[in-house]
Amino acid sequence: MNVITLVGRFTRDPSYSEVQNEKGTHHIVSFYLAVPRNYGKEVNYIKVTAFGGQTEFANKYFRKGKRVAVTGELMTGSYKDEETGKTMRTAEVTANRLEFADGKDNGPDPAPDGEGFMNIPDGMDDELPFR
Repeated sequence: MNVITLVGRFTRDPSYSEVQNEKGTHHIVSFYLAVPRNYGKEVNYIKVTAFGGQTEFANKYFRKGKRVAVTGELMTGSYKDEETGKTMRTAEVTANRLEFADGKDNGPDPAPDGEGFMNIPDGMDDELPFR
């Protein structure tokens, strides 16, 4: 099973692009996450790419410095460096799920009512864990 979960911060704003082919337009977002290791003493910089519906979410809400959680698949590869002739190894994550990993200031702003509480849409009463 190839499943990886990372929690880290954006090193810069995500890069959003659209690619056209015979099957239509495809949306792609890519970014690097700074993921701490060794109890925060060292950092790995990991490339993440997402496709489809998650790209619009990432493009709209994710910004440099935000802390996010990514779940996806680890993809590895290699190529030959033309200057040195050495085989270079690559690793990146293809994201299946993107979500905020910080508190209130990290996500989209909810629409609070006059008393500071978030409005619950009509018809959601049955889905609430409490009444």
